[in-house]
Amino acid sequence: MTDVARPLISLSLIALLAACAAKPVVWQKSNGQTGQQSDDLAQCRSYATAEADRDNSRQQNYTGSSSYGDQSTYQKNMTAYKTGKDRDALLARCMRLKGYRQAPTAKPK
Repeated sequence: MTDVARPLISLSLIALLAACAAKPVVWQKSNGQTGQQSDDLAQCRSYATAEADRDNSRQQNYTGSSSYGDQSTYQKNMTAYKTGKDRDALLARCMRLKGYRQAPTAKPK
């Protein structure tokens, strides 16, 4: 496999995984107001992003990687994917703690 093909395959696989995993999430709360829901969502997004980035930095320090720039393309893709998954999980946990639940989304026809 050539040096050019390897990063392209890695990027393609990551994009495919992201496309398959990405689905719209709707949060509902039985007595929630629309304005409150958007404020809560913004707060949880901010928290989740900060925590996921902090955990990513800790992991890089733990593994001895001096910076994001020192990683191979594959490592960068996997780090970005893991950070995104961690962020999504933290966001969902935060919203559940605020009393929201995920509403079923309509499947495309």
